[in-house]
Amino acid sequence: MKFVFGCGGTGGHIVPAIAIAKRIQKLGHECLFIGNRDSMESRLVPEAGFSFAGIHVQKLYRKLSLSHLLFPFYLLSSTLRSITILKMFSAETVLCTGGFVSGPVALAALLCRIPCYFHESNSLPGITTKLFAPYLKATFISFPGARKHLKKGNLIDSGVPIMERENDEGDFDFSKYGLSGTKPIILVTGGSQGSLAINNAIDKALDRIQSMGFELIWQTGKTGYATFKAKHSSKTGLLMFDFSTKLTSLFPKAKIAICRAGALTLAELEHQALPAILIPLPSSAENHQFFNAQEQEKRGLAILLEQKHLNTETLCENIAYIDTHQADFHARFKQLKPNTHAADIAQYLINHLSDKEKDHVRQN
Repeated sequence: MKFVFGCGGTGGHIVPAIAIAKRIQKLGHECLFIGNRDSMESRLVPEAGFSFAGIHVQKLYRKLSLSHLLFPFYLLSSTLRSITILKMFSAETVLCTGGFVSGPVALAALLCRIPCYFHESNSLPGITTKLFAPYLKATFISFPGARKHLKKGNLIDSGVPIMERENDEGDFDFSKYGLSGTKPIILVTGGSQGSLAINNAIDKALDRIQSMGFELIWQTGKTGYATFKAKHSSKTGLLMFDFSTKLTSLFPKAKIAICRAGALTLAELEHQALPAILIPLPSSAENHQFFNAQEQEKRGLAILLEQKHLNTETLCENIAYIDTHQADFHARFKQLKPNTHAADIAQYLINHLSDKEKDHVRQN
């Protein structure tokens, strides 16, 4: 069977698609990805071992911009290009994971009458998902709250697929990195690009956090790394770096996380049963990170701390709260089902395509 994935823009759209594709590939089927040229997906997809076909699609910005004048042209050309790719590949099913790149791919699939599905990672679905949901075979949603925004269409409760990894724990020489290995660790990350707001807050609160008995693993992102590294280079109990593809392997070492509230990050936190202080990115599309964090707080898995309220006092208060209530947080994590979403979605797509082929055989 031949499956096509439309994804791009951010890791939150790309990684779940790759995770599902790996499961489909393991079962002996072919997968092809369509995404923007010279983009994150154009790098990550081939690195994961999949074929990639590039299109040129432009994001529709929420602010007035002259670039909007080119949007219809790029939408038409990328849709026609996607139709050509789907036909040449003999695609049988298309799965898009949201974001503006999914638009022309989904439109091409519908025009070619190829079964098309979406996966929506966020509690507040994006514009593309809202637009296409009524016309899809199904939309897999990760948060119950997404239902109130997608009132038309076939919705299937799922979750955010994550990459399958072996030996998450691994061996880790704490002393090699200036950590004791005996004190509880707080993991801080503002994402691959880093967060100046989070970094500044940690910079100011670092001494107080360490006086509370914690050590830190701090991914700063590349912007500002040199400044913060120079300022705190003499401190012990602190592992600081700008970026690492191995960051998720450090999750099991931590007792508390301080991070943004992207859907993929939340899925990793759940997988590792790691309670967190979530600081949503205020500029995220339609403020969707706020709604992600709000849902996690309602479920008792994290604490929502808005960036406008972020300071040394609020940060340390919330650290102390999570530390005191660790047992309660972990009891709620234990109630969660294992993250088998990649395998579940892959099997659903395969089963439905198999049923379609069986019906075709019977009719002939």
